[in-house]
Amino acid sequence: MSKTTSYLRFQDGLSEWLGRATSWLTLGIIGVLLYEVVARYIFNAPTVWGHELATMFFGALSILAGSYTLRHRQHVCSDVIYRLMPSRAQAFCDLIVFALGILVLSVFFKMSVEFAYRSWQIGEYSNSSIWRPLVWPIKTTIPVAVGFLILQCVAELVRAAARLLGVQYDDPRDDMSKTTST
Repeated sequence: MSKTTSYLRFQDGLSEWLGRATSWLTLGIIGVLLYEVVARYIFNAPTVWGHELATMFFGALSILAGSYTLRHRQHVCSDVIYRLMPSRAQAFCDLIVFALGILVLSVFFKMSVEFAYRSWQIGEYSNSSIWRPLVWPIKTTIPVAVGFLILQCVAELVRAAARLLGVQYDDPRDDMSKTTST
């Protein structure tokens, strides 16, 4: 197994693990909302925390799923012209897109670390409801998720560079598509 394949297998595995672990937040959202609906409409005792907690879970789910979504090539894209290009031209476009993506995400990462750090420093609470939960845990998911997304972008950049340069490697995604299609 080449070093490229080993790296891609590791990074794809990391994004896969994060996506599967994050998907469990969906059950948390369902549980919180179910509790809120039952408390509100059956017992006439709405919670002060249900909506905000579900919103926090959904925010974490949405941002943490980014690297998993990229690993599975499921982000929205308009590829009408892209599909008409030869493979090496596609690889060149991917190289530019992922290089720019890493650059932009690196700036966002720096800003999100400062954003989360400031929240930790002041012990920030939410002012959205009388519940007033701590918000630094949810703000901390932003740089974590952006970091994982940068790592997956690097893997996509490696794939694009290998395709552009004609480097042979076994794409772990090909292994996955064989096992899921049967």
